[in-house]
Amino acid sequence: MTAAAPPTKGEITTALRLEREREAAKPTTPEQVEEVQERLIRDWQAANEAGSPTPDIQSFIRSVAAKASVTNKDRGDTRAFWSYKSQPEGAPSEVGHRYVAQACGETRNYQVLEDSPAGKQLDSYHLWEPEVREMLTRDFAVPSKEAKALAPEVWSTVSRRYAEEAKGPVVVFAADIGEESVLGKDELPQLLAHRRVGRDGVEFALPSPRHEHLPPEIDELIADDPVRCQIRMEDFDPDETTPKEFAQKLAALSVPENRREEHQAAIARLMSADSYPELNEPRGPDRAHGFMVAVDIPDRVPSQRPAEHLGHGVINPVPELAPRTAGVER
Repeated sequence: MTAAAPPTKGEITTALRLEREREAAKPTTPEQVEEVQERLIRDWQAANEAGSPTPDIQSFIRSVAAKASVTNKDRGDTRAFWSYKSQPEGAPSEVGHRYVAQACGETRNYQVLEDSPAGKQLDSYHLWEPEVREMLTRDFAVPSKEAKALAPEVWSTVSRRYAEEAKGPVVVFAADIGEESVLGKDELPQLLAHRRVGRDGVEFALPSPRHEHLPPEIDELIADDPVRCQIRMEDFDPDETTPKEFAQKLAALSVPENRREEHQAAIARLMSADSYPELNEPRGPDRAHGFMVAVDIPDRVPSQRPAEHLGHGVINPVPELAPRTAGVER
């Protein structure tokens, strides 16, 4: 697999079309919600008749996430992952990275979860939509709290399965990665622990945004794919963290051998300041190279959670701040 290329103008055009079509298909009228309801009933009955009975509609939906295929037989081995949205170079407006991944999946033969049998089926239920959640409570007696939690639960389940089935290097369509996105919380930890993927098997198709509160050399370090896949935007949030706190996060990462010296220099630089403005103050000759701080640099990533508890993303932004909680489109 060669380095992941940014989306082309044609792929961006396709992505914008896919996004418009998806928005238009969202069930907002009573008639459209009824169509979703009828689809759920048909699929539930078909599963029961095929020998996979489930006692209620929510159990049926969970069974789709747990058992339906997460692989498109008409695509290749490379799996694409995504989170949030941005305005890629050449795009006339922001576009959800889900649609960029799907557009590139069509032209580059990538696997994309939403194009797999499981992804298509779950997608057709529009579980993130308030009108659908209300229908589940009203017509299927699903407790409202459970109906609201169902979408993040089943998409996390199916996303972990999708990540588990990676056969080699993967491509990520994201800018900054939020720790509560499915990409940041489930998929990347799963991929980093995957024997066929790991730190060096995660490639980003979109450039990392510039974080102006960080010195350029530190920003460049965390934009390197093997480092970038381990960083979460909350690690260096200028409103919630200090440089020293970010240094501790950075020190716990596994970095390529050719980045070790830069890694240690970045930790030292961060440890030298109590605030990000101070971090970016001009440094005189006596501070030109910073100073080294006694920080242990691990040889490898700290132990990940067991694979069965790990594994698609909330849509993640090009500006530095992502949604604080998982929202529509994961």
